[in-house]
Amino acid sequence: MRNFILGLMGWLALSSGVVQAEVDPESARDTVLSVVNDFKTKVVANRDELANDPEKLNSVMKGIMDPVVDFNDLAKKVMGKYYRRASDEQIKTFAQVTERTLLNTYSAAVIDFDPSKIQVLPLAQQKPGREVRVDASFNLNDGSPINISFYMEPEEDSGNWLLSNVVINNINFGLTFRKQFGLMVQQNRNDLDKAIMAWQQSLVAEGQ
Repeated sequence: MRNFILGLMGWLALSSGVVQAEVDPESARDTVLSVVNDFKTKVVANRDELANDPEKLNSVMKGIMDPVVDFNDLAKKVMGKYYRRASDEQIKTFAQVTERTLLNTYSAAVIDFDPSKIQVLPLAQQKPGREVRVDASFNLNDGSPINISFYMEPEEDSGNWLLSNVVINNINFGLTFRKQFGLMVQQNRNDLDKAIMAWQQSLVAEGQ
Protein backbone atom coordinates (compact mmCIF):
# COMPACT_ATOMS: atom_id res chain seq x y z
CA MET A 1 0.00 0.00 0.00
CA ARG A 2 2.84 2.42 0.85
CA ASN A 3 4.48 1.86 -2.55
CA PHE A 4 1.15 2.48 -4.24
CA ILE A 5 0.56 5.76 -2.41
CA LEU A 6 4.05 7.08 -3.03
CA GLY A 7 4.08 5.88 -6.61
CA LEU A 8 0.72 7.35 -7.44
CA MET A 9 1.62 10.70 -5.94
CA GLY A 10 4.92 10.58 -7.79
CA TRP A 11 2.95 10.02 -10.97
CA LEU A 12 0.93 13.14 -10.24
CA ALA A 13 4.04 15.05 -9.28
CA LEU A 14 5.15 15.53 -12.86
CA SER A 15 1.79 15.83 -14.52
CA SER A 16 -0.35 18.79 -15.52
CA GLY A 17 -3.98 19.51 -14.72
CA VAL A 18 -6.75 21.25 -16.58
CA VAL A 19 -8.96 22.53 -13.77
CA GLN A 20 -9.71 26.15 -14.55
CA ALA A 21 -7.59 28.54 -12.52
CA GLU A 22 -8.33 32.19 -11.97
CA VAL A 23 -6.64 34.66 -9.67
CA ASP A 24 -8.12 32.95 -6.60
CA PRO A 25 -5.56 30.40 -5.29
CA GLU A 26 -8.41 28.46 -3.67
CA SER A 27 -9.12 26.98 -7.10
CA ALA A 28 -5.76 25.20 -6.90
CA ARG A 29 -7.01 23.45 -3.78
CA ASP A 30 -10.17 22.53 -5.68
CA THR A 31 -8.03 20.51 -8.11
CA VAL A 32 -6.84 18.23 -5.31
CA LEU A 33 -10.33 17.93 -3.85
CA SER A 34 -11.73 17.02 -7.26
CA VAL A 35 -9.32 14.12 -7.82
CA VAL A 36 -9.91 12.75 -4.33
CA ASN A 37 -13.67 12.96 -4.83
CA ASP A 38 -13.44 11.15 -8.18
CA PHE A 39 -11.51 8.28 -6.60
CA LYS A 40 -14.18 8.03 -3.93
CA THR A 41 -17.29 8.24 -6.11
CA LYS A 42 -16.12 6.58 -9.32
CA VAL A 43 -13.76 3.86 -8.08
CA VAL A 44 -14.15 3.08 -4.38
CA ALA A 45 -17.95 3.28 -4.48
CA ASN A 46 -18.00 0.75 -7.35
CA ARG A 47 -15.20 -1.49 -6.14
CA ASP A 48 -17.28 -4.70 -6.23
CA GLU A 49 -18.08 -4.25 -9.92
CA LEU A 50 -14.71 -2.87 -11.02
CA ALA A 51 -12.66 -5.50 -9.18
CA ASN A 52 -14.07 -8.13 -11.56
CA ASP A 53 -13.67 -6.04 -14.71
CA PRO A 54 -10.05 -4.85 -15.15
CA GLU A 55 -10.75 -3.26 -18.53
CA LYS A 56 -13.58 -1.16 -17.16
CA LEU A 57 -11.50 -0.27 -14.11
CA ASN A 58 -8.68 0.95 -16.35
CA SER A 59 -11.18 2.93 -18.39
CA VAL A 60 -12.61 4.63 -15.30
CA MET A 61 -9.12 5.41 -14.02
CA LYS A 62 -8.12 6.83 -17.38
CA GLY A 63 -11.19 9.04 -17.31
CA ILE A 64 -10.14 10.39 -13.92
CA MET A 65 -6.49 10.89 -14.79
CA ASP A 66 -6.73 12.23 -18.34
CA PRO A 67 -8.00 15.62 -17.18
CA VAL A 68 -5.13 15.99 -14.72
CA VAL A 69 -2.19 14.25 -16.39
CA ASP A 70 -0.34 15.37 -19.52
CA PHE A 71 1.93 12.45 -20.34
CA ASN A 72 3.76 14.33 -23.07
CA ASP A 73 4.70 16.97 -20.52
CA LEU A 74 5.55 14.19 -18.08
CA ALA A 75 7.95 12.71 -20.64
CA LYS A 76 9.70 16.03 -21.09
CA LYS A 77 10.12 16.63 -17.36
CA VAL A 78 11.28 13.14 -16.44
CA MET A 79 13.66 12.82 -19.39
CA GLY A 80 15.21 16.19 -18.53
CA LYS A 81 18.26 17.03 -20.62
CA TYR A 82 17.89 13.76 -22.54
CA TYR A 83 14.58 14.96 -23.96
CA ARG A 84 16.42 17.28 -26.33
CA ARG A 85 18.29 14.47 -28.05
CA ALA A 86 15.46 11.95 -28.02
CA SER A 87 13.66 11.31 -31.29
CA ASP A 88 9.95 12.06 -31.65
CA GLU A 89 9.32 8.32 -31.66
CA GLN A 90 11.28 7.78 -28.46
CA ILE A 91 9.39 10.58 -26.71
CA LYS A 92 6.08 9.14 -27.91
CA THR A 93 7.09 5.65 -26.74
CA PHE A 94 8.21 6.98 -23.35
CA ALA A 95 4.90 8.77 -22.81
CA GLN A 96 2.87 5.73 -23.92
CA VAL A 97 4.90 3.32 -21.80
CA THR A 98 4.49 5.56 -18.76
CA GLU A 99 0.74 5.97 -19.21
CA ARG A 100 0.05 2.30 -19.96
CA THR A 101 2.24 0.95 -17.16
CA LEU A 102 0.93 3.33 -14.51
CA LEU A 103 -2.71 2.70 -15.42
CA ASN A 104 -2.24 -1.08 -15.40
CA THR A 105 -0.21 -1.04 -12.19
CA TYR A 106 -2.29 1.32 -10.08
CA SER A 107 -5.86 0.75 -11.26
CA ALA A 108 -6.39 -2.32 -9.11
CA ALA A 109 -4.69 -0.72 -6.11
CA VAL A 110 -6.95 2.34 -6.21
CA ILE A 111 -9.92 0.12 -5.36
CA ASP A 112 -8.53 -0.26 -1.84
CA PHE A 113 -7.69 3.43 -1.55
CA ASP A 114 -9.68 5.20 1.16
CA PRO A 115 -10.01 8.90 0.25
CA SER A 116 -11.91 9.54 3.47
CA LYS A 117 -8.59 9.33 5.30
CA ILE A 118 -7.15 12.25 3.35
CA GLN A 119 -7.43 15.69 4.88
CA VAL A 120 -6.92 18.48 2.36
CA LEU A 121 -5.84 21.35 4.56
CA PRO A 122 -6.85 25.00 4.24
CA LEU A 123 -4.36 27.02 2.26
CA ALA A 124 -1.41 28.19 4.33
CA GLN A 125 0.45 31.45 3.84
CA GLN A 126 1.83 31.38 0.30
CA LYS A 127 5.22 32.55 -0.92
CA PRO A 128 5.26 35.39 -3.47
CA GLY A 129 4.88 34.23 -7.06
CA ARG A 130 2.49 32.27 -9.23
CA GLU A 131 2.91 28.88 -7.56
CA VAL A 132 0.35 27.76 -4.96
CA ARG A 133 1.06 25.05 -2.39
CA VAL A 134 -1.81 22.80 -1.32
CA ASP A 135 -1.08 20.61 1.72
CA ALA A 136 -2.78 17.31 2.55
CA SER A 137 -2.25 14.63 5.16
CA PHE A 138 -3.45 11.13 6.00
CA ASN A 139 -2.39 7.89 7.67
CA LEU A 140 -1.68 4.52 6.08
CA ASN A 141 -3.33 1.36 7.41
CA ASP A 142 -0.40 0.84 9.80
CA GLY A 143 -0.86 4.36 11.17
CA SER A 144 2.17 5.83 9.41
CA PRO A 145 1.60 9.54 8.68
CA ILE A 146 1.94 10.85 5.13
CA ASN A 147 2.27 14.59 4.51
CA ILE A 148 1.86 15.81 0.94
CA SER A 149 2.41 19.22 -0.62
CA PHE A 150 0.95 19.73 -4.09
CA TYR A 151 2.53 22.59 -6.01
CA MET A 152 0.09 24.15 -8.48
CA GLU A 153 0.89 26.68 -11.17
CA PRO A 154 -1.41 28.42 -13.67
CA GLU A 155 -0.66 27.87 -17.35
CA GLU A 156 0.40 30.99 -19.24
CA ASP A 157 -2.02 30.79 -22.16
CA SER A 158 -5.18 29.25 -20.74
CA GLY A 159 -4.92 30.12 -17.06
CA ASN A 160 -5.59 26.45 -16.22
CA TRP A 161 -3.92 25.10 -13.09
CA LEU A 162 -0.97 22.79 -13.67
CA LEU A 163 0.24 20.33 -11.06
CA SER A 164 3.94 21.12 -11.29
CA ASN A 165 5.38 19.06 -8.43
CA VAL A 166 4.64 17.03 -5.32
CA VAL A 167 6.67 16.74 -2.12
CA ILE A 168 5.84 13.72 0.07
CA ASN A 169 7.31 13.54 3.58
CA ASN A 170 9.98 16.00 2.43
CA ILE A 171 10.86 13.95 -0.67
CA ASN A 172 10.76 16.02 -3.86
CA PHE A 173 9.41 13.58 -6.43
CA GLY A 174 9.92 15.85 -9.42
CA LEU A 175 13.64 15.93 -8.75
CA THR A 176 13.77 12.25 -7.72
CA PHE A 177 12.16 10.97 -10.92
CA ARG A 178 14.50 13.02 -13.13
CA LYS A 179 17.51 11.68 -11.25
CA GLN A 180 16.23 8.11 -11.56
CA PHE A 181 15.82 8.32 -15.31
CA GLY A 182 19.18 10.03 -15.73
CA LEU A 183 20.81 7.16 -13.83
CA MET A 184 19.05 4.65 -16.07
CA VAL A 185 20.43 6.37 -19.16
CA GLN A 186 23.95 6.23 -17.73
CA GLN A 187 23.59 2.60 -16.69
CA ASN A 188 22.49 1.74 -20.22
CA ARG A 189 25.42 3.61 -21.82
CA ASN A 190 23.25 6.44 -23.16
CA ASP A 191 20.98 4.03 -25.03
CA LEU A 192 17.60 5.76 -24.66
CA ASP A 193 15.63 2.76 -25.91
CA LYS A 194 17.09 0.57 -23.16
CA ALA A 195 16.65 3.34 -20.60
CA ILE A 196 12.96 3.62 -21.50
CA MET A 197 12.57 -0.12 -21.00
CA ALA A 198 14.29 0.15 -17.61
CA TRP A 199 11.95 3.03 -16.70
CA GLN A 200 8.95 0.84 -17.48
CA GLN A 201 10.31 -1.94 -15.27
CA SER A 202 10.90 0.50 -12.42
CA LEU A 203 7.30 1.73 -12.56
CA VAL A 204 6.02 -1.84 -12.37
CA ALA A 205 8.28 -2.51 -9.38
CA GLU A 206 6.97 0.60 -7.59
CA GLY A 207 3.43 -0.72 -7.78
CA GLN A 208 4.26 -4.14 -6.36
